[in-house]
Amino acid sequence: MTCQSCHNAKATVRLKQVVNGKKSEIFLCQACAHQQGLPSAATNLPEFFGKVVSSILGEAPAKSSGRRSRAKQEPRERCQKCGLTWPEFESGGLLGCAACYTAFEPVIKVLLRNIHGRNRHTGRRPQRLRPRVGKSVAALRQELERAIGEQKFERAAELRDQIRAAEQAGRTFPPRTP
Repeated sequence: MTCQSCHNAKATVRLKQVVNGKKSEIFLCQACAHQQGLPSAATNLPEFFGKVVSSILGEAPAKSSGRRSRAKQEPRERCQKCGLTWPEFESGGLLGCAACYTAFEPVIKVLLRNIHGRNRHTGRRPQRLRPRVGKSVAALRQELERAIGEQKFERAAELRDQIRAAEQAGRTFPPRTP
């Protein structure tokens, strides 16, 4: 495939973007990717991620910043497991260990909200989890038929509402006992 920017060189970089919920994908050569500010394989990725984090937070990168506009929100403590500080994360762009997510949770939530618009996953489910939703709805439908047959109409109405919610949200529901 050729570069979609210069139309000359072979595309070696695939750039996926989601802007305001709209997905786009372009294929670029190394030169055009570099012109757009994308890191090459030789680029220091932690420094690149640090710049991305800083730009999302609306700050100058941590290495060059003398003063911070968000000093009140910046955690002062270190991760108890690996010793990473928030300024080190900002400059490097990578957390040190799994415990960092807990140590810096309030600030990470704000960061994720700024990046994605929310800090909870609202996307599609993995394919391997989708059949379970169907089985759950099928089980609810069977229970609904039993409730109607036994003339338990209040329970049938509850089940009907659960089925609608499951179909709309793609969620599974734990079995309920009457």
